[in-house]
Amino acid sequence: MNCLYGFRTLLVAALCISLWAGQSFAGPKPQLKPRSYGYFDFATCVRYALVHSDTFLKNRIDIQVRSIDVKDAHSEILPTIQILTRYYITRTGTTNQQDKGKLNVQLFMTAWNPYLALLKIKSAGILVDMAKTAHMNSISDNVAAAGKLFYNISLLEKTIRANKQILALERNKVDYARNRNELGTVDDLSLKTWNNALRGRQLELKGLEFQRDKLTAQLKRLIGYHPDYHLPLDTRDAVNQILRGFTGESVTFADVQGSSLPLKLAAKQEQLQSNSVTGSYVALLPRPVILFEDIQNEVDRRSGFNFAFGLDYTLWDGFKRVREIKRQKLKLQRAEIKRKELSEEMYILFNDLRNTLSSAGEMEGVSREQVTIAELSEERAFLGYKAGSLQYEQYMDRRIDTVRAQLDAVKSGQSRVNTLIDLATMAGGLNKYNAGIRY
Repeated sequence: MNCLYGFRTLLVAALCISLWAGQSFAGPKPQLKPRSYGYFDFATCVRYALVHSDTFLKNRIDIQVRSIDVKDAHSEILPTIQILTRYYITRTGTTNQQDKGKLNVQLFMTAWNPYLALLKIKSAGILVDMAKTAHMNSISDNVAAAGKLFYNISLLEKTIRANKQILALERNKVDYARNRNELGTVDDLSLKTWNNALRGRQLELKGLEFQRDKLTAQLKRLIGYHPDYHLPLDTRDAVNQILRGFTGESVTFADVQGSSLPLKLAAKQEQLQSNSVTGSYVALLPRPVILFEDIQNEVDRRSGFNFAFGLDYTLWDGFKRVREIKRQKLKLQRAEIKRKELSEEMYILFNDLRNTLSSAGEMEGVSREQVTIAELSEERAFLGYKAGSLQYEQYMDRRIDTVRAQLDAVKSGQSRVNTLIDLATMAGGLNKYNAGIRY
């Protein structure tokens, strides 16, 4: 019995030792938890802004106000009728007691000008079109600004990850230098220098995180997101999210002239001014007058219904109407000049964007080549470190140079991406080239 009990004790002890040994040698099992990404990609940010942005809400209110103005202009086609009532307690000039305490009622038509009413309808319609175009232009500009913020945030996140990697390498250098310093092979000055560089890298990392949070706050304000709530952004492949393969090669200046929203606004402004010129000519024509009134119990006037038709014309006004025609024509010429100047400015900007795209592509090629050089230099340093011809800190420096070269290659695309966003916005908006942000 004692033998059996001893055998069981040995068996349990052997199992415990084996389990402990398995855990100690194998180490803790890695948790295969996928990295969590946010659900606010760029298309979601745009859709959220279209609903919650205060800027877009103000533009929609402006469109509604302009639409009400159109209805007011339509109402002026028909004459305005007013009613005026008076109750006379005492009436001077009458001795008849029955005429006292009478209620006077007048129903009459105010001034009416159908020509001016038709011009107001046309002008109000143009103003509604201008409000809608301005609204679309505001959306286009805000989407472009959101795209640049979104891309810059993605760049900062990559920069932060790269700096964390560099920070880990520099920490390895400091730990290595501290061990070598204890052995007397590294002097105190080198150790302090590397330790100070490590502290500087930590401060730089905090500054990058602060800058990322600042850009995120700007994006929140732009799309109408609550500033105190966390914005879970998904910035993976941010360039493709924003541009969706747009390279700008197929865009010509004719496309810009046909789709540019600022040019459409300038053309609408010119059309509105042309309508004002027509109105100044209409002011020279006689105005039709239709008069009707229904009078009851008015002093010194016969009660009853009166109706008349005629013309109203100003014979002499010191040539004010003639000068008004010239004034409106000059304003029309100024509007035409402004539209031409805007077109010329856009042509210059279009050529600048084209040149920037060309040079940006060359700079990206140089940056990619620099990454290849840095990787080859790191590989050579590794072989030298293994052969004993290079120190460990020299090899770490080559690895840090490689990470920096890769980060510079990522940042080199910033000029090209921002230029493509500007080009797409000039040519009608990002929604024309990205099906994910239709509006």
